[in-house]
Amino acid sequence: MKKRSFLLVTVLMGALVLTFSLVYAQPPCLPLQDMADELGLTDEQIGSMRDVQYNFQKTQIGLKADLKTSRLELRHLMMQENPNRKEIAKLVDRVAEAHKKLLKHNVDRKLAMKGILTQEQFEKFMKVRGERGKKRMGMGQKFRQHHPPEFPPHGNGPGF
Repeated sequence: MKKRSFLLVTVLMGALVLTFSLVYAQPPCLPLQDMADELGLTDEQIGSMRDVQYNFQKTQIGLKADLKTSRLELRHLMMQENPNRKEIAKLVDRVAEAHKKLLKHNVDRKLAMKGILTQEQFEKFMKVRGERGKKRMGMGQKFRQHHPPEFPPHGNGPGF
């Protein structure tokens, strides 16, 4: 009886592993692939856009990490009994600089995309992205009403 149970569990585990490996082995469905037909993109345009997106995401990771680290340090300083105003001012500047870098990075990506696409493709690309963004925002709206973000802290603080 124990051998039969062991064999059954082993077969089920094997089937489970196989199922998961097949599911995760498929390439992810990228939004760009969904839009390629809709926008009438060439293979060259798709490749260029993938490169832009890859480089954007790679750089964005570091920029967001800098922003989060600066916010964390600022919050830590603010929670001290006698916070140092000069240090706080420096960290506020670092947070603002991190925001500025992220914004510029986003603008650079949009300009790169605009350089790859025709004017008509770019306008349609922005329209489709906007519509998809509205759908995503709508899906999370109820969640955000019941789960406020970690930043800003409770109260009327400046959002650090």
